[in-house]
Amino acid sequence: MIMNDSKRPQLLPEAEVNELYARPVFNKEERKLYFELTAQEKQLTNLYTATKTRIYFILQLGYFKAKQQFFKFNFEDVPDDVEYITNQYFEGTIQFSGCVSRNVISTQKDKILSQFSYKAWNPTQRKLIEDHLLELLRFYPQKHNAMRQLLLHFEQCRLVIPSYRIFQDMYSSTFNIESKRLDELTKEIPECIKTKIDELTINNDGITELNLIRQDPKDFQCMVMREEADKAQRLQELYDFASSYIPKLDIAKNAVRYYAQVTEDYPAARLRKLKLERQRLYMICFIYHRYQQIIDNLIGSFIYRVRLFQDAGKEAAELAYIKHHASLSLNFPGAAKFMQWFPTRDKTLSYDELNDIAYGMLPESEFSSFAQYLDGIKFDKKAAIWEFYENQSRSFALYLRPILLAVKFEYFEQDSRLMEMINLLREHYQAGKAPKQFKLSDDMGFTIPQNMIPYLKTNQLDQYVAPHLFEFYVYERMLHQLDKGRLYCNDSISYCDLDNDLVPDALVDQIDEIANKFGYDKLPGYCDEHLDNALSMLDQAWKSTINRIKNGENSGIKIKDNNDGTDWTLTYDGVGELDIRPLQSLPKTEISELLLFIGHKTNMWSGFTHKKSRYVKKDKLDPIVSIAALLSQAFGLGEEAMSEMSDLPYNLLRHTRENFIRVETMCTVNDLICNYTSSLPIYKKWNLLDDKLLADADGQKFSATGTIQSRYSKKYIGKGRGISLYTLTANYIAVNAKNIGLNEYEGHSLFDMVFNNKTDVVIDAVTGDNHSINKTNYVILDAIDVNYMPGIKNIKEAAKD
Repeated sequence: MIMNDSKRPQLLPEAEVNELYARPVFNKEERKLYFELTAQEKQLTNLYTATKTRIYFILQLGYFKAKQQFFKFNFEDVPDDVEYITNQYFEGTIQFSGCVSRNVISTQKDKILSQFSYKAWNPTQRKLIEDHLLELLRFYPQKHNAMRQLLLHFEQCRLVIPSYRIFQDMYSSTFNIESKRLDELTKEIPECIKTKIDELTINNDGITELNLIRQDPKDFQCMVMREEADKAQRLQELYDFASSYIPKLDIAKNAVRYYAQVTEDYPAARLRKLKLERQRLYMICFIYHRYQQIIDNLIGSFIYRVRLFQDAGKEAAELAYIKHHASLSLNFPGAAKFMQWFPTRDKTLSYDELNDIAYGMLPESEFSSFAQYLDGIKFDKKAAIWEFYENQSRSFALYLRPILLAVKFEYFEQDSRLMEMINLLREHYQAGKAPKQFKLSDDMGFTIPQNMIPYLKTNQLDQYVAPHLFEFYVYERMLHQLDKGRLYCNDSISYCDLDNDLVPDALVDQIDEIANKFGYDKLPGYCDEHLDNALSMLDQAWKSTINRIKNGENSGIKIKDNNDGTDWTLTYDGVGELDIRPLQSLPKTEISELLLFIGHKTNMWSGFTHKKSRYVKKDKLDPIVSIAALLSQAFGLGEEAMSEMSDLPYNLLRHTRENFIRVETMCTVNDLICNYTSSLPIYKKWNLLDDKLLADADGQKFSATGTIQSRYSKKYIGKGRGISLYTLTANYIAVNAKNIGLNEYEGHSLFDMVFNNKTDVVIDAVTGDNHSINKTNYVILDAIDVNYMPGIKNIKEAAKD
């Protein structure tokens, strides 16, 4: 057991530390693998004459192959391994006594290191390792991520890891250096910016500006989006400074997001207790990230509203079309009567009398449409759509125009027609001019296609296009280009240019050096031999699959010959009745009793910490009250109803929810439960792959309103709105989860789910349905040694193959 000093940083979970430094315990297959000797290893073993020395050498050699470390042990500590080695190499049980001397053990270690080209840890190497760790902290500010990357570096350098305490001391030293560097850079912030940053956390009448900025919009209503635009305007100056200041910090985007997330999670009172330099650093990163999230919300609202107007326009045109044909059908008898009457009319009728009789048969307003019908001219639905748009001018001004003015859109090509039109509208409305002052004649054919000009005029004889129609025409073009990825905003997260997220070309040229430095050997060859090998393996698998089908070896496919040729179908296993007798024998348990049992076993109550770190009268959670507060939220009852049902004080339930139950503590509690469950012996019995843990990522859809992520999906929700709870599940426990909208693609979040797993559960492979497929996932998951198997429906069959 590795004991961690409370004064030293906890770099990894205790279970992971124990696993890292524990001597390997082999099963039969592993003993055969690791204790197998090559010809050169047999020569090294034969250099020793004493049997016990030879056995000790083979033991050290096998353990080093498994973990690239040396361990202190006696023969009595590893009787099964000793028995295997004696049976394998010494023809039965051999009696020996005593122990191997320290000098011999040291000599054996040197030979093993030389055999595998490894180097032992030496204090003289500490400076080089600390320099590397110092660079890692700029990419991975979280302790456990930096430590795992450092272990990769040790593996890359073929260097035996030191004790955990040395790691802790090196981390503390480098962390202090990095903190001082960031503090010095933070001191360079101009005083006027410091004042504006500090004002965000000042408590005014019980609420801070920071809390207002952190509040997420619930929907795309006019007032909600106007508040988002106001937030962006208030943060504009600080964001512009952060955009130029953050590159000077020389930290990765991952670090910026982490510092921003800390600010998001910490209450304003807790932020104020931090050192000023650290507080301002967190706030700068938060402002930079939050502003981009606000722009994301505005662009998302823009896309949502434009599509809503388009759908409403199509419905209005369809109704107009139905009404038009209905009027024609009603006017057929009147038109027939008019045609029969007109040739035999009384020639002495005056002009007014003639009109009265004719329009009595067929109304004057219907003559034009009926003539067009007879002339073969169809109903113009497009004209009806744009007529509807003209009546929505007020809505354009409320929902779309503020976003046009607040968001800095860019186009992937210079001198584009779309940007000309966007700038034309933006300059007009930024000057405070009214729509009627917007004058755009139809001679600007280079801006508006000629076939669109008739639809953008209220009357065809007008000199200028209708300003509101032209405005929505621009919005439609913007939506189309946003969907194509050609129109973007680099001040956003989801709608920025792809080149903005890519590393500079200069770094690509240094890929070999970077890969060797950080321990990612696969990256340099990905575009060369790796792809060639993958294609070769795919071709071989394709040929093998075809041959197995032809030879009838694949029982999952049924071949049938018919008159049209050969046909095939998939076979499915019959679903038998589920034997639920073992489950029926279990006694029924109340949910509250089950939660109490889980809390007792996992100590999950320790994860519910008070949001205040000091001056708290009651900082420990009452299990009964916490269960009532949790169930009141889970079932949507609320504290008042739960108080009446449980006879617990309402104020106590409300106090528990407000101070203990939040996203941060819920994640911590979930990690505690996952860690305990994964430590149980039965947990590995669910493994579908031999000695490897296969996880599954998928989204579960729920009806939900009152959040900006709630979107419509006829397939999953019907006519209502909902969200998707994207979950990474490993042997029936959820190691990570994330809320995404129904309009978001699940595959974009797969890497985040795997990489940000904070539990002790180490995932070796991950699978999912076709919604998890993303071209980049193949590369980045393979780079972190996670096997990616998308689209697998029958996982058990995949495990057998």
